[in-house]
Amino acid sequence: MPAEWQNLASAASIIIALDLDGTLIPFAPTPQDATLDAQTEALLDTLAGAPGVTLGIISGRPRDLVVDLAARFPNIAFAAEHGVWRFAHGVWESALDPVSQLDEIERALTGLAKRYAGALVERKTCSVCLHWRRVAEPAHHRIAAAAEVIVDEWLETQPSLERLPGVEMLEVRHRAAHKGSALAWLRGHGPAGSRLLAIGDDITDEDMFVSLRDTDVGILVAASPRRTQAGLRLPSIAAVHRFLRWIIDARTARPDQTNPNLHGMPDDVVVARPPRPAAPAQLIVASNRLPAAPTGDRAREVGGLVSALLPALEKTQGVWLGWSGAERDPGLKLRVEPSESFVRAQFDYPLTWRQRFYAGFCNRCLWPLLHGFPRVHYADDEWSCYVDANRGYAKMLMELGSPNAEIWVQDFHLFLVARELRRSGHRGRLGFYLHVPFPALDVIETMPWATELIAALLDFDRIGVQTQRWAENLIATARGLLGSEAEARARSRVRVIPVGIDPDRFASAAQFKGNPNESTSLGLEAMLGGRKLILGVDRLDYSKGIPERLEAYARLLENFPEWRNQVSFVQVSVPTRSDVPEYGELRSRVEALVGRINGAYGEADWVPVRYLYRSYEQETLARLYRQAAVGLVTPLRDGMNLVAKEFVAAQDVEDPGVLLLSKFAGAAEHLTLALLTNPYHPDGLAADLDAALRMPREERITRNSALKAIVWRDTAARWAERFLDELRG
Repeated sequence: MPAEWQNLASAASIIIALDLDGTLIPFAPTPQDATLDAQTEALLDTLAGAPGVTLGIISGRPRDLVVDLAARFPNIAFAAEHGVWRFAHGVWESALDPVSQLDEIERALTGLAKRYAGALVERKTCSVCLHWRRVAEPAHHRIAAAAEVIVDEWLETQPSLERLPGVEMLEVRHRAAHKGSALAWLRGHGPAGSRLLAIGDDITDEDMFVSLRDTDVGILVAASPRRTQAGLRLPSIAAVHRFLRWIIDARTARPDQTNPNLHGMPDDVVVARPPRPAAPAQLIVASNRLPAAPTGDRAREVGGLVSALLPALEKTQGVWLGWSGAERDPGLKLRVEPSESFVRAQFDYPLTWRQRFYAGFCNRCLWPLLHGFPRVHYADDEWSCYVDANRGYAKMLMELGSPNAEIWVQDFHLFLVARELRRSGHRGRLGFYLHVPFPALDVIETMPWATELIAALLDFDRIGVQTQRWAENLIATARGLLGSEAEARARSRVRVIPVGIDPDRFASAAQFKGNPNESTSLGLEAMLGGRKLILGVDRLDYSKGIPERLEAYARLLENFPEWRNQVSFVQVSVPTRSDVPEYGELRSRVEALVGRINGAYGEADWVPVRYLYRSYEQETLARLYRQAAVGLVTPLRDGMNLVAKEFVAAQDVEDPGVLLLSKFAGAAEHLTLALLTNPYHPDGLAADLDAALRMPREERITRNSALKAIVWRDTAARWAERFLDELRG
């Protein structure tokens, strides 16, 4: 610790970045009320004039509340609105253009604020902030939870924006409007090679801390420890002032003094980061994205990797490594933190990776290719970024665990990780699970880098897939691209281990005992009016066949007119990948189809299609499943499709609904007593839908009983156990 102070105090030049509210001055009921007193003003003046010091204030305040400070302190650089506005050498300049789409979320949050006395909505150039510091304490949790729901769902269609929680506030901002970018700007105003000191108290200040270099110092201002990327902690604003005075004294001391930098060193500076927990030897899981930490009682995932993987992590107390969801310069800095059931390890992407790796190669090349769709996009720079990203994940894994750690990699984003780990000297067992389909050789070989990708994939010790069809395709591809030796390696590695769900959870959640009108919060009982419910639940992805499903429903109403006003189709479409152009086009097409069907067949007391573009908690979905006469699960191609299993688990054994399942979903290989259909054939799907609606109760019970046996056999926990047994075998 003394060396840290010695370096700060004796370096030829240092750059100091200070937050304002909560760091230099106390919080106030409104930002306008928080002002600098004479003592703090004098401290800043003296600090700015200390030898070799470049001083900057980086605040989240609107520019209007910083302009006066900039005029009073011309020798200090200022950044307002987390760096959107910047002041140096007497000039204000904007780093980003205003974000007009924030008008919509500002209106939504203003409507919420009106329900809570004391709530305040603050609009900035590139962000909107909801404050509830003046709201009565018992209501804090309610307004925070409501704001998160509003913001998270709106952000699904706004890839350039992000949600940022703070101290009794929540902010929606442009992804580039953060204090890390402001810190980079401030660094450019100091001499080259300067050490940088950043001090802040809020979550927004973590963007500064994560952008620091190895020789820089970050200090969190907090009375008690919390998760932070700062290396040190000061307990109070008063302690910050004492520390800054020590910096001034140390840098202005006479040269002939003995070790002046160590005299009077503040004794209330402590190490901020808890020791990094050791990675459990049992399991380190790596996936592209680390899921958001749960907030309150919300868990709004719809199937997918998260619901399948959590039971395995909880049972093994494993470590889950993934992308944080943010891009930062320089990125690739590992952050490890315990959570309730497992250890979370995350890192930020370097700049451009979101666009070139995730939105580019993963979602415009691999996703359509693996599903067998012709809409692939091949670009050399995106492949290059894919290679870099896989190398980056491998680097994080090597940093996180020992060379003998057992690692289980998830899905197509990370095909190359085993190759990179082996090149880095990793000796432990490496497993890979592919959650999506694997196509035939003549499809995969259209990718220019197919041979390299498959060769790297075979560096894993075990490769899990959902169905026998996908396994055979992968083995045939290895033979076709790399020869008989690779085929033998593939056969020794590939295992068919279908992903499952936690069926007990869905069965329990579906058995709602309260008022039927409260069972889903959707008002479905009144809307249905005794009609049969046809239900679709999917992410809004072209692989799910939602337009084809709507066309088939229209054919049902045309070919079987007796069902008009006797059924209602509810389609829940969970927003996803909104930064990929094809998904915006898909949403427009779906909404146009819904409007066309309702216009053609609707009546004054009947809306044929109710389209819900949002996500729901799993408990709400379970109750929806139970109400449905038909679960319409008709993807054009799917690795498994866990919604099919969720639907089965939620059914009433005495009066179950019918699972109408695409024969091109991986689930069809296992759930053979579902009513299987071809989603590419609208008249055929309409006829199968008619048959499902007419199916006798006895047949429904028989089919559902057989399906339940499969769902309870192939659970998520069993999937993890089987894969890990194979990996260790």
